[in-house]
Order: sequence, then C-alpha cells, then structure tokens
Amino acid sequence: MEYVIHNIKHYYVIPFFLVLALALVIFLLLNRIYYQYNLPYRYHVTLESQRFLTEITLSNYDKNTIKQKIAEFKSQIPIHKTWCKEILVEDLIKIKNNLKGKTAKNILIIYKALDLNHYSASLIRDFRKYKKYEGIRHFQALGYKPGVSLLQKYLFHPNKVIRSNVNIAYLALSKGDWKAVGKVPIKRSIIATIKVMDVLHKEKIPQPIHLDLWIQSQDPMVLKLAVMTMVFYNYRNKSAEIIKLLYHENTVLKIDVITAVQDLFLEEAEDDLLFLFPNEQLVIQLEMLEALGVIGSEKTIAFLKNEIPKQEIKDIKLRMVCSLNNLDPVGLDLLGNQDADTQKMINHTRKLAL
Repeated sequence: MEYVIHNIKHYYVIPFFLVLALALVIFLLLNRIYYQYNLPYRYHVTLESQRFLTEITLSNYDKNTIKQKIAEFKSQIPIHKTWCKEILVEDLIKIKNNLKGKTAKNILIIYKALDLNHYSASLIRDFRKYKKYEGIRHFQALGYKPGVSLLQKYLFHPNKVIRSNVNIAYLALSKGDWKAVGKVPIKRSIIATIKVMDVLHKEKIPQPIHLDLWIQSQDPMVLKLAVMTMVFYNYRNKSAEIIKLLYHENTVLKIDVITAVQDLFLEEAEDDLLFLFPNEQLVIQLEMLEALGVIGSEKTIAFLKNEIPKQEIKDIKLRMVCSLNNLDPVGLDLLGNQDADTQKMINHTRKLAL
C-alpha cells in the first residue's frame, strides 16, 4: 500500500503541481507581454477619448447629432473591451467635475449613448464588492438619476460598507430622499457622515424631514450627523436638545456640539458652558472658550477677567485672552497693564488679527 502511495506521489502528484506552476508562470508572463504590447494602443485610445469627449461635450450640437457622432466614434474604438469602458467613464467623470450648467448635461447623453450606464449597472450587480463600489461611484459622480431605481435594491444590503455607499449615492441622486439614510449605515461611520455633509454642500439638498428625530437618538454617530446637518441648514428649532448634548460623554460629539453652539449663536448655552468648563479636559475647554468668545455676555466677561490673572496653563490663558478681546477689549487692556505675561498675549492676539 505504501509503495502504491509512493508511486502516486512520485509519478502523478508532484509532476502535476510542477506542470501547474509552470503553466501559471507562463500565463502570467504572456499576460504581462500582452499588456506591454497593448499599452501604446491603450494610450492612443485614451488620447482619442479625451479629445472626442471634450469636443462633443463643449459643442452646441443637438441631441441627435451628438448620438450620430458618438456612433461613429464607437466604431473606431474597442468599446467592447472593459479597459476601454473604464477609460471612457473616468474621462467623463473628470470632465463632469470641471463643467457646470448646460455643457454638463451633454455628459449624460454621451454616457447613455455609449451604453456606459449599462456597464456601470453591471458592476453594481456584480458579486464582487470592489466592482459594486465602482458602479455606485459612477452613478453618483455622473449624476445618473435613472440609477436610483437600481440603487434602491441595495439600500438595505447586509454589507454595511456597500449599504453606506449606496445610501450616500441614493441621497445625492434623489436630491433629498432621506428615507433610508436616516435608518441604516450612515449612523455607524464617521467617514460616511462626512460624505453625507459633502453631498449636502454639493447637491443643495432640502432639509431632511426627520431631522428632529435624529437629535433624539442614542447613537453618537446619528447625533453627530444631526448636529452637523442642523448647522448646515441653520436650524435652531432644537436648540435645547443641542445644548443638552454638551453633557454627553462622547468627546468628539461634544466638540461638534460646541461648534454648533458657536455657529448657530445659541446664547442660551452660555450658562451651561461656564458650568461645565472647570471639569472638562483641555481640548474641550479650548473649544468652550472659543464659543464663549462669540456668544458670551457680561457673565463670560466677568468669568474671564477673574480667571486670566491666575491661569497657569498657557494654552488656556491665551484662548481666554482671545475670547475677552472679542467681548471686551478695553477691559482686557486693564488686565494687560497689571500683568506683563497677559500683555504679551494681548499683543500676540491682536497682531494675528491684523
């Protein structure tokens, strides 16, 4: 029996793996040779693509003429090749990022006339995650609104990264349909939250109708999104709820809340900031002082005049000087006359302001 096993290993298994390894090496080598051989042609197609797409996008041709010229262009390039489609889509995205108004509308006509919308859709339907990401990115970057119907199918995808990307693209293309965004992936990722804010800035999306509910969440990421969104829309109706978050244990969220207090000019938060200040960590104290320098009243002025002379932490003292300079520069001058260190900080602060 051992003799049989030895013969199998010696005459079949080992030669099989040797042949397999050799075949793999040959395949990779030929693939590399083919790629290098094909590289000049790809470069030529890239240049032709850029030239044609730029020309047709900036033209004043009507829709039918554009389609006719695209049909002629398709016959001159290997549009059936995946690498060619990738080049065309990326070129369209670059052009779209640099154009506005009517000329940008031509891009979608070209995108559909080249059947690249179907290519992007096939990527979204692909089982490989990285392919899905690419397809989703195409739809969002090119503003392909008909793609909303396909994206809807993936709003509750089990993979949270795919779900997040789909939701953000869906939000951008639907111009403000928040029905899925408020429920799933975005609330779990700070990166996704930033992406949402980027979409708001670029797409000028209407204020979400569920914003009042988000501020009641227990999830710090939902609260972060809620606070940032309220600042974006200058929404002050939930100022009490925002101020209440000053007592939240999450440091990152608390910094966002203090920034919101300052940006929304919530003067009613002054007492809470002064009350919390002594027991907060340095990074929070610095943010609080900056906010108090904007919304502070006589209470803050009295607090700063009392604290500046005895403050030993340089960063805190400098920020206090900046805040008091905003609120009561004359009173700050009196403190400077009494303390040389304070006067140096006053001079530094005012020099930076020039």
